[in-house]
Amino acid sequence: MKDKTSYRRSLPHINPLGGTYFVTFCLKDTLSQPEVARLIDKNQHNLNLLKSNPKASPLEIDILSRRQFGELDKAIHEAKGKHYLKDDELAEKVANAIQFWDDKRINLMAYCVMSNHVHLVLRLLEDDLDKLKVFLIQIIKSIKQFSARECNKLLGLSGAFWQPESFDRLVRDREELHRIISYVLDNPTKAGLCQNRVDWTWNYVKEEYNEFM
Repeated sequence: MKDKTSYRRSLPHINPLGGTYFVTFCLKDTLSQPEVARLIDKNQHNLNLLKSNPKASPLEIDILSRRQFGELDKAIHEAKGKHYLKDDELAEKVANAIQFWDDKRINLMAYCVMSNHVHLVLRLLEDDLDKLKVFLIQIIKSIKQFSARECNKLLGLSGAFWQPESFDRLVRDREELHRIISYVLDNPTKAGLCQNRVDWTWNYVKEEYNEFM
């Protein structure tokens, strides 16, 4: 198998081995909602403009990217598409698919399953036994495929369950990691679904990060 440290669909992704990532993926019709699609197009245009400015600093680009993601996440919460994962039985299928790879291919740090999207924070691991490389795209594809099959069975559906595209961000340092984990765990409270992050059934944080709970 050839090394693949990057891939590209409609969004750019850079996946160095052993990296720590913040990943978001949505149900299949979420990003096609008109208001969400318009926001994605606008944000991508503005980000491209900033990147084309030779005077723009990496910090400016990073701040804009973070602000745009916050806007997108809010739009995803409010999208009028399907919200299948309100059903605890379906949410559990997704959570099980995520947790399957913990300590096998990833160090799963935190996740949150919302009604129409998922946030997770993970670090990629290498398999010391057979020396296979582990890549983010493979892990996310596996999580999506397994959970889609299980959820479709419960819903009596077939075909696509998740949006093909995912959003991922390489976590650069410990401070950013703490900020992102807090962001993930606060998703239900910001959406008005519970009073405290510990009250949300589908919030998870690994024990060594339990300072967040």
